[in-house]
Amino acid sequence: MLLMRSAAAPCSFTSMLLRRFTTSSSASYAIRRQATLALSSLSSSSSSSSSSARFTTWSPPPLSGSTRTGGFSAWASAPGPEGPTGSTITLSMETKIKEQLEADTVTVVDASGDGRHVCIDVVSKAFEGKSAVNRQRMVYKVIWEELQSTVHAVDQMTTKTPGEAAGN
Repeated sequence: MLLMRSAAAPCSFTSMLLRRFTTSSSASYAIRRQATLALSSLSSSSSSSSSSARFTTWSPPPLSGSTRTGGFSAWASAPGPEGPTGSTITLSMETKIKEQLEADTVTVVDASGDGRHVCIDVVSKAFEGKSAVNRQRMVYKVIWEELQSTVHAVDQMTTKTPGEAAGN
């Protein structure tokens, strides 16, 4: 098969490659051989490296006392080790939520240890008659400033009324 190139339209990269490899059978053999050699050298070098050992000995992290059960989502969403209990960001978030939502109890836990991920538990009378989404919106509105600067994500948020908290 012979491809012709017109003077008006330049040939595409694929047609150029097709033309090159269809004209010579030894070229395709050389490319297959180079690919085989590259793959074999890659597999031999990766077997001696420590990165492959890292993946073969991997196991999922423990739940660290969490009561959650069931597969990947259980340990992936479980809070990590608690950060410093008196960090300034968690204390300021606790006081803001407590004051603006007139909350009975507020707990803000630094889930990542660096203040970037937090878990929040709030019990407030202001949540009476509100849906779960609207309750979370109320909390997010209060901590909006921290979410724009220091805090990257709220990993877990529990919002309850005093009656719901007493029932559990």
